[in-house]
Amino acid sequence: MRFDLSAQTADVSAEVDLSLLAAGGWPAFDLRQDGISAASFDGADLPVEALAHRDMGAGYEARMRAVEVDCEAGSRHRLQLRYQLGAPQATGANDVGWLGRGEGVRWDLWMSDLEPGRYLEMWFPANLCHDRLSIELDIEVSGTARPHTLLANGAVETREAGRRWAVRYPPSYTSLSPMLVLAPSDEIAQRRTSAAVAGQEVSVVIASLGGEGGDLDGAVDDTAAWLTYFSSRYGPWAHGDRFLAVLWDVPRGMEYDGATTASPGALEHEVFHSWFGRGVKPAHASDGWMDEAMATWATAAGRAGRGRYGSGELGLDEAPSTLFPPHPWSRHTPREAYSDGCRLLEGVAHLAGGAGRLRSALAEWHGGYAGKLASSDDLARHLARWCKRDLSPWWDRYVYGLH
Repeated sequence: MRFDLSAQTADVSAEVDLSLLAAGGWPAFDLRQDGISAASFDGADLPVEALAHRDMGAGYEARMRAVEVDCEAGSRHRLQLRYQLGAPQATGANDVGWLGRGEGVRWDLWMSDLEPGRYLEMWFPANLCHDRLSIELDIEVSGTARPHTLLANGAVETREAGRRWAVRYPPSYTSLSPMLVLAPSDEIAQRRTSAAVAGQEVSVVIASLGGEGGDLDGAVDDTAAWLTYFSSRYGPWAHGDRFLAVLWDVPRGMEYDGATTASPGALEHEVFHSWFGRGVKPAHASDGWMDEAMATWATAAGRAGRGRYGSGELGLDEAPSTLFPPHPWSRHTPREAYSDGCRLLEGVAHLAGGAGRLRSALAEWHGGYAGKLASSDDLARHLARWCKRDLSPWWDRYVYGLH
């Protein structure tokens, strides 16, 4: 990627190594950038029209691109693209933040699970969120005398101070894992501390841009305390030796692997996601309701109009909810995951014998699935053991919306 601040353009050259598994056909991926100028597949030029978006049956917002080349099952290929970065074609996505010609740029991956097409595919070609992939970025800022800083939850190599970086994200990542913020260095304030997290020392880095984000000293102390508590309550830390957060003064929050971009009020919720959501990852996009329900129940339950760690009887006569979008190409988490999902967990806590029992059940869940992918049915089976009853009637009504 090359950000030219004098011209206010960002040019991208992308290369994707891909392999088909058991099925042959046209490879599917997504990229929510409209400015593709050139493409090739296995070294042969490919018309841009052969990468068109298609409705896969889950609605236009959940569209995917297909490479119109017949490929055999088990075969390996290379797709190359050139394009100019612009506003991603996805609901709620932000454009590159140009600060004036030659003045600077603010760029934030700023993902979201609430709308389709809001993970890595906003900016780069990517697969669905259950597919593990390694990611390598080479990022350059030119056309300015103003140094910039890059913050990321990958391994960052500075190739030219304030100007160029290489970022490597590990092969355990998926399209919802990477966090990256780029901004002028003189706009970024940082605080650092360390936290004892499950027997290891974890570096805690909290940053804010242009004075945004409030009390950094308080935020870094709170984050260290939350990391220590969550590790003692739910199990080991799965994200190396660092936690990174960038704070904003607007209501927002998004979790990444061992990192977050968030407003101060959302910070505890997003730290929790390092255990559930980015520690135990959803097996499919439709399973994303689970970690939002857990985070709301355990931390910021005020967002759902109720206190944390609730426990209350939930019969099978309340209004049904659909937390799991049914179409296999659906790619969003319903907003009801926070309220209705939290209410479901309150009911499960009651069936299990109280909030303490549910916290212990979640700790065991994390111990069995940390670093792995888990489904809604996996969670139902796990919690059924703690409740000593079949939870499928509750899942049918309040997760799948069947009754």
